[in-house]
Amino acid sequence: MPPALSQLTINRIIIHEVPRHLRSDSESSPAYSEVESPLNDELRVFFKEKIVETVGSSSAYDVIFDATTRSPVPQMVRDFLARSDINFVEMSKVIAKHLHDAQGGVSPGGLVTVVDCRIEDNRAIGILKLEKEAGVRLHQTTHEGLRTFDVSYIRDLILTRKTKLFKIGFFYPSDGGNDPSGAVCDEQRGYMPQIEIAGFFLTDFLGCCLAEDERIATKRFFTVTQDFFNAQIEDPVERTQALTHLLSEVTNQTTRINVREFARRSVPTQQRQAFLNHLEQEGVGVREIRKNIELIDAQTKKMALEFENGVTVVGTREAFRQSVQVERARAGAARVEITGKLKRVKGK
Repeated sequence: MPPALSQLTINRIIIHEVPRHLRSDSESSPAYSEVESPLNDELRVFFKEKIVETVGSSSAYDVIFDATTRSPVPQMVRDFLARSDINFVEMSKVIAKHLHDAQGGVSPGGLVTVVDCRIEDNRAIGILKLEKEAGVRLHQTTHEGLRTFDVSYIRDLILTRKTKLFKIGFFYPSDGGNDPSGAVCDEQRGYMPQIEIAGFFLTDFLGCCLAEDERIATKRFFTVTQDFFNAQIEDPVERTQALTHLLSEVTNQTTRINVREFARRSVPTQQRQAFLNHLEQEGVGVREIRKNIELIDAQTKKMALEFENGVTVVGTREAFRQSVQVERARAGAARVEITGKLKRVKGK
């Protein structure tokens, strides 16, 4: 994540509107601003707080520029951070045009906001995409005779949720002096998302890919492993034991997951190689993983046994350990024995 975000200052903001359109519509184009939007101290503080709130949150992920991308954004960001002679307005127009040309009719229109800022003595840049609610119309104003969007109006749209929560890419010089560092946050993914960042925004538009992130790596290992157990281990006792081992692996005090060692200890011998192959095919790999359960914390606190007949048994891991016994029954079925004092019986 970016260092010293509390030292962020906002210099300039420019906004362009990208309409929803079909790629075949040759008449469509962004509504460009010709000059930055006027800013006062209140607006600078508002946009600083929004950037710090999102980029500094647990929903933001470190990214790197994809060496194979065709997006013009990475090179523009590199140039902007390294040089002081870049035309901010013209650069922002190219960014807006790239988004317009890259997205098709399925993607909603919205606002591209480019923010020129600094962290202490270093330049930084934020690129935001906000999607308007249906029916919200924006009207350009003029400043010094040139067209622009009123940032006060954009702020009010955000505060009243007339725009959907936004996506942001934030880039700043790296400590090593190589390619810029970046962080991306997507607040439009909803609850318990399957992906961390919308692929279109991250890859096609920004030209980035996720850097190695221990939270994502841990989550991927957990979900892919759990899916493999449910699909490939037929014996109910072995499957339940395997899940118990998985939960213990991701929650114990070690800082890394040794994938091969986990497979040796926790996966039935007959499925072990298939498990390692599956991890490779799903992009998890069989290397050591730096562990961080932030994204799966809630899923590690309880266990659930779901039956095909619609019955589900849910409880804490400790309750399962003390009170639930899974045994084999005929024809691959499972018999579950729960020992405890009955608290309540009710319809539901």
